[in-house]
Amino acid sequence: MKGCIVLQNQYAKFGHAIALELKKKHGVSKFCAYIFSPGAKEFIQSQDDIKYDPVLVDHELHENYKKEDIDLEYIRRFEDEYSEPHLWSYLYTDRKLMMSIGPKEETTAEIDPMHDHETLLLIFQVRAKSIEKMLKESKPDFIIFFAIGTLGHLIIYHVAKKLGIKTYNVDYPRIGSQVCISENYNTLTGVIKKFEQLKNEGDSKLKEEAIEFIDNYKKTGSLQLEYHELNKKIQPKLHNLFKIKNIIRSIKYLKILYSNYSKNKIFFTYGETDQNPLLFILYQLKRKYRGIKGISKLCSKPNYNEDYVFFPLHYEPELALLLLSPFYFDQIALIRQIARSLPLHYKLYVNEHPSMKNKRPISFYKELTKIPNVKLIGFGTKSHEIVKNAKLVTTITGTLGWEACLLGKPVITFGEVFFNNLSSVIRIKNIENLPTIVKQQLNEFVYDKKEMIKFVEAVLDDSFEFKHFKLWYEDFEKVKNDQGIKDFAALVYQKLQE
Repeated sequence: MKGCIVLQNQYAKFGHAIALELKKKHGVSKFCAYIFSPGAKEFIQSQDDIKYDPVLVDHELHENYKKEDIDLEYIRRFEDEYSEPHLWSYLYTDRKLMMSIGPKEETTAEIDPMHDHETLLLIFQVRAKSIEKMLKESKPDFIIFFAIGTLGHLIIYHVAKKLGIKTYNVDYPRIGSQVCISENYNTLTGVIKKFEQLKNEGDSKLKEEAIEFIDNYKKTGSLQLEYHELNKKIQPKLHNLFKIKNIIRSIKYLKILYSNYSKNKIFFTYGETDQNPLLFILYQLKRKYRGIKGISKLCSKPNYNEDYVFFPLHYEPELALLLLSPFYFDQIALIRQIARSLPLHYKLYVNEHPSMKNKRPISFYKELTKIPNVKLIGFGTKSHEIVKNAKLVTTITGTLGWEACLLGKPVITFGEVFFNNLSSVIRIKNIENLPTIVKQQLNEFVYDKKEMIKFVEAVLDDSFEFKHFKLWYEDFEKVKNDQGIKDFAALVYQKLQE
């Protein structure tokens, strides 16, 4: 049996550890690899546990576009054979190519391509030809992804699907530290399969655990997500920004940036902290200015006695928008459409994502407040309380939509997300239908508690605990011995047998 591992950035340690476990315990004898970032390449070259053959390196493929001529016949053939329905979706997912946004540059995404149309064709072509050739000749039985969000990822994924190669993507069911392995990037395939079984077969042994989880969430307002808990610990307070230890930490980071930028600026790389140090300083100064000036004058306090619909802003740029909701990633434009689709007396409450504090320009919030029935809610208000008192929650693919489901609220989504399979959720594909769907969700919604319990049962049944965020900067020896790695490999092997 042969596996292909997509080894990217810090995830390269996880991918290699899982490959080792599959080799030792589950009989997978051969591996090939697709590598993102020079760091991941150096890590793989430094080990002799597994010989990956063949190996493709993304930034090395990228450099080859300068030597190519456009092969329109190949591009047309590839588009007919692999795309659904066209190849632009592969490109627009790629924030670096289409928005010129590198790592550590969280901001409001805008279309700002790095290259002209003809160059983009060549950039696509060099990757597509090499990836298609590797998969056809190497013939892996499966491919493991950790996050899909670049041109290379999408080419690998869709070619593999067409060739009948199993694809396994790491995804998060947003319950504690649970992790799922899904065959599609846009939903949790195992959860949905088990959910359908439970609807026909009745309760499972996990019913009591599911009820306990739902009840505990209603009491605490916390999903106990690992990355949320870590963010609370490391999120700097405004009055701490100029502490000596934080200044020292910033200087160390700038040294890393300078080193990486000097070394990698000729490369096209993903995930490397290779931003121009001067631009990074300017970006941080802008954040400090926004923090000092604040947006409190633009914000209102929630009035839980009035009728309102809630739209939580998304963190961006992220896959939840660019990959899972490509036609609704412009959040201001979407908010305008939601606001005009509500009953006349309703307000639309909009709340910022906590991780985006001071990262958007103040002009972004000013645009929101120009919409007559929009209320921008300040950072001091807990999102859980806003959801709990809302008549309806609208979200692109956000976690607060999942929380609304757990609270028995009607939900409208604008992207592909695992909880779309609940009857309380309606996914909008045609924006012209939005006013009708809003009316339907406000007037006809009936909460199905039994369905919700079965859905949580399905999530718990098809997931396992893997606290991998805490392993992010650990050495490889600790990573490969983590129980989550062993459980990951075992579940991949189990799914290969299905």
